[in-house]
Amino acid sequence: MDTSPADPPRLTCTAFDGTRLLASGGLAEVALAAKGLVLANQPEPLIFDDATGRRIELDLHGSAAQLLE
Repeated sequence: MDTSPADPPRLTCTAFDGTRLLASGGLAEVALAAKGLVLANQPEPLIFDDATGRRIELDLHGSAAQLLE
């Protein structure tokens, strides 16, 4: 009998740069895409949880490694 816990559902989200789709997928990959936009001195994109539609706010001002912690 397998007693390992079930894998938690993966948080997926979508980021928009204005009306343009920036990235969609797992939180880490979307966060890194958003970080790239900030590094290019662009406004922070809007990021939404795909399951709930709620906005996700991330601190994009640290390094990429800090972002993924």
